[in-house]
Amino acid sequence: MNLRYILSESVSGFRRAKLASAISVATIGVSLVLFGAFATLALNASRVLSEIRSRVEVEFFLSESLKEKDARALAASLRNETPVQTAIYVSRDSAAQIFKAEFGEDIVSILGSNPLPPSIKVRLKSDYATLDSLERFVASVKGREGVVEARYNREFLAGLDRNARVLFFVAVGVGLLLSLASIALVSNAIRLIIMNKQEIVRTMFLVGATQSFIRAPFLIEGALQGFLGGLLAIGLLAALNVSVYQIRPDIYEAIALPDYRVYALLAALGFLLGLLGSAIATRKFLSQ
Repeated sequence: MNLRYILSESVSGFRRAKLASAISVATIGVSLVLFGAFATLALNASRVLSEIRSRVEVEFFLSESLKEKDARALAASLRNETPVQTAIYVSRDSAAQIFKAEFGEDIVSILGSNPLPPSIKVRLKSDYATLDSLERFVASVKGREGVVEARYNREFLAGLDRNARVLFFVAVGVGLLLSLASIALVSNAIRLIIMNKQEIVRTMFLVGATQSFIRAPFLIEGALQGFLGGLLAIGLLAALNVSVYQIRPDIYEAIALPDYRVYALLAALGFLLGLLGSAIATRKFLSQ
């Protein structure tokens, strides 16, 4: 296979269908800018959800008959559990102090005694702070000696899981729509180039050229269109970030800027979308 011929034919395709190629590159660029902006927001939303999950706590109330050394040993064993981030033993006296700090009242002076039981406050790692994982963990701990009750905000966790699922499906849906639009535009541009070269393609078939040899320049051209669209998207997204930062720099106190991973993803996506679009066009029109 003559690599020089394939590359020259790939470049010449841009000259034969300048408008279609330019529209394809521009549309891929705009689509990927939208994708990059949405991906940045989705990543930030995911980061916020992860931060919230890392603060999820479950409090295990202990039997008053459980000795303090056994309660502290239980807390130490919980710290070795995979889902656990921290496990802190809270004695009855400490619980009374926490009550006073939160409500400004001394519970002993009000009731004449301290009714608050000892407990262990457990904070889970963010990856395990889902409702299903937490309930499995709680069930395993409640079976241990001295554990009387577990308390956590089930409704809050259920809402957090729902929001995470919505974010995932919206991200997938937007990504698919933008990807399909980009593939269709590249496919259309390559189809126009093939139509302009119908006589050359027919002659190449007659002289015995293989289909893979004929398809190669179109595949490279589509991939090149997609890659250029990715580079355009990187430039536009960077310019957008600079403009927003100059107008409202306080926004980026809450939202992290897209890093090199987002830019690399845009370039790679552009290349793959362009390659896939040209593959669809060549398979459809060169097989006729």
